[in-house]
Amino acid sequence: MPLYDMRCPSCGGIFEKLLAVSMRDNVLDCPYCEQRVAPETMITARNVQLNITERWRPQSQAEQLTGAGVQGPGTRAEAGRASVLHVCKGGNCSLCG
Repeated sequence: MPLYDMRCPSCGGIFEKLLAVSMRDNVLDCPYCEQRVAPETMITARNVQLNITERWRPQSQAEQLTGAGVQGPGTRAEAGRASVLHVCKGGNCSLCG
């Protein structure tokens, strides 16, 4: 049986309830206002959808350290790799070399 997050339409209280799928839309007792109500299911697996449209892949070992295009305080634009963690100019570096 799945665990559902429910919201009481009367008082707005949010609570969890372990219910069979067939019992999800039944009238229940709200633990906050103690009224018999038909609570709303907040999120279920059927209304959650994930879409992956783009994947990022590092172009070098240096980019694996910090991700793509790190900018901001602590970075240097003239460095071989602009990063808070890795700011060498590439001379004797094992990552940039």
